[in-house]
Amino acid sequence: MAFCDELKQEANLYWEASFRHPFVKGIVAGNLDLELFKFYMMQDAYYLKHYTKVLALAAVIAEKDQVAYFLEQSRQIYEAELEIHDTVFKHLKVNQEELEAFIPAPATHNYISHLYQVTYNGDVAEAFAAILPCPWLYQEIGEKYKAAQPEPILYQNWLTFYGSSEYKGAIEEQKQMMNEYAAAQPHKKAIFKAHFVKSCYYEWKFWDMSWTLENWEDEVMKYDYAKNS
Repeated sequence: MAFCDELKQEANLYWEASFRHPFVKGIVAGNLDLELFKFYMMQDAYYLKHYTKVLALAAVIAEKDQVAYFLEQSRQIYEAELEIHDTVFKHLKVNQEELEAFIPAPATHNYISHLYQVTYNGDVAEAFAAILPCPWLYQEIGEKYKAAQPEPILYQNWLTFYGSSEYKGAIEEQKQMMNEYAAAQPHKKAIFKAHFVKSCYYEWKFWDMSWTLENWEDEVMKYDYAKNS
């Protein structure tokens, strides 16, 4: 079994939960409330801004022959995916006031913090294990639901982008890189798995955060202090 197959098996709970989450299913069916998608896209734009920085940091700790790869990945995401967000923002009528008032939700903040923590404190292979779930899971969601024809067109474009053969080819390359990292450092496989699984949890949490419009007061407000005093 290839190491990436082991990773996916290890994270199966969160992987399958992402496929079945009502937020994802709502995109596929075309009946997801646009306000929920707007919330998601604003959180995702913030996440991707930091994801590009994590990739640039990975370039700093990478071996010479991989520095260019990580820098190129950072550039591509910045130019391609953030351009998509700009287009979507116009469609969703995200205004400057909303952008200035934006606050990352707890799940967004925690996911980014996890990526930075692994990249600052681990080697490039550890960083890559934490980075990989984001593009890989999106590719599989796109491929799984590529036959869907949802309206509005925003949802169709989202599935088409992640379900394309070009995107799949890039993910296959990344999976091979992870397999090679594991082969070079077999004693660190458990560490790689731990980072990967945690990122998969945060991927699932990203859908749930967007579905519930998560904010920083939610957990406190739900807690019954009188009952638990």
